[in-house]
Amino acid sequence: MRYSVWDKEIRSNFDRRQLTRQQRSFLEGLLLCLEPGAYLSDHVSTANSTVVALTRAHQALAGHAAGGQPKLGLLKRCLTTAASTVAAGLPAHQALGGGQQATQAHTLLASIPGLLTSATSKATAAAYAPRIQAHIAPTAAHIRTWVTSVWDGPVLPPDVLARARGEVAALIVLDGRDPRSLHIDLIRKGSRAVQDAVSITAVLWPPSRTYRVAGLVQGASQLEHLDQLLPGSRQSPLLASRPVTVGAQELTARAAAIKGPAVMIDLSVAAADAATAVVRARRQISEALDQYAAGQRLVDLTLGPHTITVDDAGRRESHHLTSVSTSVARPLTTHWPVSLRPALRSAHLAARLDAPMASSALAWSVIDSLDVDSTQLDLVAKACALHSIRQLLIALYQTVTNSALNYLRSAQMRLANDTSDLAKLERAVGRTQTLEQPAARAAHAQLAEQARHARQQLTPQEQTVRSLEQTVTSHAAVVRRVLLKDGDNGHPLRLTSWKLDVNGWLDVLLPARAQTGQDVRDAQAAIDALSRMAGGYAQDTLTLWRARLADPKLLSDWLQDQQDILHALLEWLYATRNSAIHRGQFTAPADAMTAHAARGVVDMLLEFLGNWHKIQYSRGAAESDALSVIRDLANRKDSLTHHLAQAPSCHPLNLESVTGPGVDCWNRS
Repeated sequence: MRYSVWDKEIRSNFDRRQLTRQQRSFLEGLLLCLEPGAYLSDHVSTANSTVVALTRAHQALAGHAAGGQPKLGLLKRCLTTAASTVAAGLPAHQALGGGQQATQAHTLLASIPGLLTSATSKATAAAYAPRIQAHIAPTAAHIRTWVTSVWDGPVLPPDVLARARGEVAALIVLDGRDPRSLHIDLIRKGSRAVQDAVSITAVLWPPSRTYRVAGLVQGASQLEHLDQLLPGSRQSPLLASRPVTVGAQELTARAAAIKGPAVMIDLSVAAADAATAVVRARRQISEALDQYAAGQRLVDLTLGPHTITVDDAGRRESHHLTSVSTSVARPLTTHWPVSLRPALRSAHLAARLDAPMASSALAWSVIDSLDVDSTQLDLVAKACALHSIRQLLIALYQTVTNSALNYLRSAQMRLANDTSDLAKLERAVGRTQTLEQPAARAAHAQLAEQARHARQQLTPQEQTVRSLEQTVTSHAAVVRRVLLKDGDNGHPLRLTSWKLDVNGWLDVLLPARAQTGQDVRDAQAAIDALSRMAGGYAQDTLTLWRARLADPKLLSDWLQDQQDILHALLEWLYATRNSAIHRGQFTAPADAMTAHAARGVVDMLLEFLGNWHKIQYSRGAAESDALSVIRDLANRKDSLTHHLAQAPSCHPLNLESVTGPGVDCWNRS
């Protein structure tokens, strides 16, 4: 998996600004958990966020008071899991100061389920919804101050720093900030901003700006009464002689291949960046088109992929909805398990929908199609928690190796840039060498001195980079030999995980014992060296996982945390599904985050179910139904917890097939 955070320009900026390990770890982890393609347990949508928990608790109470959804039993469960989420964050709130606000919110939240009865639930929900809501803004304001604590304060324990990243990332998403725009503003476009806590905070939460966003709707040349549905909007037919729409020229050129009528629309949107403005505008236009689709039921109205934004300073940008592609697409399995066909279809449709709550509802239908009852969500949470061990440890390998290689690439980039700058200086020296004017001679002398100084600095820099290349190549050779079956012989620095021996990688992470082989010890030394080179997030995350794997109780506690997070998420997904289906509610706070998490859960389920069926098929075994697989894995998770409670170490853990069929995950034989 290729994350944009492992970009040589980013590392170069961090090194030039001489960021501390904690500052780098915070920013790198923040950017990584905002990556759309991050593993579910790494992504912000599963962050144990206090503000998200309070937001969802308020939404559940308000929804029950207004329309009885979620129903009483589900409402209580949602509130209980929200209270658990807030409780899990109290140590971080206390460590970073201001824990009183979070403690008060938790006390109130934990008290509500006991007050709800069938006779008074709506009145009680109506009374407590505003009281929960009153805690959201102060808690969010307090979390924003954590940036200063992380940036200027003492070194934090890795678990507290991880919690801080998750809380801050959740706020960034809730406030409406496009991850790619943040990436550009924070690093590439705004390296000057990476200076102090105040400037970092300003980049994370910039003031809202006004954008005019223009798009193209195909299927009609005019939308009557659009200004009533979208106040302040404007429209022009595609071939209007005097179009009033912003971006009309660009959109007309883009629409050259359109057959049939089309209309250009623009409207005003407030957002922190242009990409977020596009998302909000497209959502408003799409929802307005629902009216026309109902009024003209035989007409197909579609919003095109091209969009133009113009901000309040007149800056114009063109946007195009792009999708990830691949040269070769591979199926989940080659034999198409009958029990997964409905799930595969629903998952595909959920991924294509841009309406978040509708996407969440379709994602829930995947779980429904696996015969999982709403009372069996603990089984799904346990199975997914178990699988997340494998996912995140593989992600850790990618993080350490990518970050270390990125350090080398950034050093090579700086050398290439400095070499190019020296060449330009020397050409300038040559051009001014024969000039006779006094000013020209003075300029020549100055340029010559600059070139001499740059040449002196370049020599040791070249030596440093060559030494670094040799060091990284030698460590990479050990990793390839021990963990990658020698990898790709033609590319000594290609350390992708597609050939990774996952149990071998687990051995590298576990503490060495008397019986630990020399190959594993060599790989441990190589990974330690690469992580020190990488520093920042990679080094902190490696330290955190090494501590968990060195102490069975810590690993057991982490597993339980994952189960609790996923169980709370599943409860909320069920509540979202009910609101969407029974009340027709398709807009809610944090609904985009919920939809991403819903699709992530589905991806994880299909990943281990598909692998299970693939192995059964290769063995000629009968296909298990999905629910029995999930139940087996839930039992396996409980068994693992039991083993961890009694074991002196985590060495018996079998990561290779931890969620595979017919395997004891506490036995490698």
